[in-house]
Amino acid sequence: MPVKGAGRPLPLPGLLSAIHIPDPHSPGMAGLASYLARRHARVTVSSAPLDARPDLRRKLERCGVHLQATTPGGIPLIWGGDNTAIQDILDHAVGRGLPVLGYDRAVELLAGTAPVTVAVAGSHSTTMAAAALTCALARRDPGWILAEAPKGDSVGYDGDGEVLVADLCPDSSGHETSPPGWRFRTLGEGLRPTVTLITAADAAPPCWWNHPEALDRMEALARRSETVVVWAAQPGCQELADRLRRHRPGPRVVTVGRGTDTDVQVLRTFWTGEDHRVTVQADGERHTFTVPVPGTNNAMAVAAAWAAGWALGVPGTELADGLGAFAGVERSLTRLGSAGGIDVVESRAVHPGEIAADLQGARMLTEGAVVAVYEPSGHLRSNALAGPIADALSAADRTVLLPVHSTFPRHRNRADGGEAILNAGSTDTVIRHEPGLHQAGADALVASLVQRGDLILTIGSHLARQIGPSLLAVLDQP
Repeated sequence: MPVKGAGRPLPLPGLLSAIHIPDPHSPGMAGLASYLARRHARVTVSSAPLDARPDLRRKLERCGVHLQATTPGGIPLIWGGDNTAIQDILDHAVGRGLPVLGYDRAVELLAGTAPVTVAVAGSHSTTMAAAALTCALARRDPGWILAEAPKGDSVGYDGDGEVLVADLCPDSSGHETSPPGWRFRTLGEGLRPTVTLITAADAAPPCWWNHPEALDRMEALARRSETVVVWAAQPGCQELADRLRRHRPGPRVVTVGRGTDTDVQVLRTFWTGEDHRVTVQADGERHTFTVPVPGTNNAMAVAAAWAAGWALGVPGTELADGLGAFAGVERSLTRLGSAGGIDVVESRAVHPGEIAADLQGARMLTEGAVVAVYEPSGHLRSNALAGPIADALSAADRTVLLPVHSTFPRHRNRADGGEAILNAGSTDTVIRHEPGLHQAGADALVASLVQRGDLILTIGSHLARQIGPSLLAVLDQP
């Protein structure tokens, strides 16, 4: 099924010709804003949430996104659920009858304008695969909407080619808050992708509370696709492939993994100390490429991206050449710096599977101890996944548990997610840090746990993002 010259995308839907995003921090929102602005939509974002993120502010402005101190009237809102301040904005918009869209719905509308859409979906591990795919398809000049940017590139881009790559990261409307009367959409409800890459089908509250629910959602999306690429050995993926093959008609199914029965077989992943050398085989041909990110899971994610491009009909050599420019993903096992002989590395992991994978990758970067600094994401999610999160964190030698980043204050919830994680894990390796309890600052506490040759892995999107530079400053003190 080779990609053919089907022409340029159709014009933007009128609903998306002018939009406002109250909070650009939520998953996928910055990518969506950047993509729309590059397609000449009038895009505004609330400036206040960007005060603590000058890097994101600059990137959005370079794409043509406008900052706005107040919410403009009369235009649709695309919302994310990471900030309680937007609730008043949403209430006001709904009261005035303005359209309010979630991330998934906006992506669905945009995919309807693209000749070829490749969707990357899963309960976790979509970020690395989606970003790698944009590099693999570089010769086709694809457009993309991502949750996190490839290193040195943009999180959203409008290419001159016919392919749109969309990371269907969990819809921000599935966070702990939603507008009044909000209807939660089925994953990719209006999408008809040419190729869908499924990275995992596992519980990922609050979007999918359990494994069967996630599997059903992934199957529904897969059945709306022409071809579905399934990352074998990931949770739920083999079961999904079996379902699709048992109940016909259905999409073409392509499996990728280490097994000899997979359509795209990963023959080898070898870590050199600086990068992985990955060799894949499909239709009797072998192709080798490098992945400059530690962690077996990341190497397999890039192999899955190669398989998605191959399923699209792109020659394997072209895909391997494109991956030669792939430098990884921002904040996905990214080395922030080193001080006092101690490395500080960043992770954006949220799901327990991602946390475990990044800790395994961090082990490949040091012969010393690995100390994790973990910021849980949401009380609902942290309570529901407390056991798996605690199990994942057990791979670290010590863990400093930061306060939960949540849409609602803790008292609005039945249980504290941080307490649930602490109770589910080993209390002798996890230290909880809460401001105001006469403890040292979080950076000083972490610094007291490490020595020369160790590695610190910060995991999280808000306070964990901010603590990295202050850690380096503390570690640099004599």
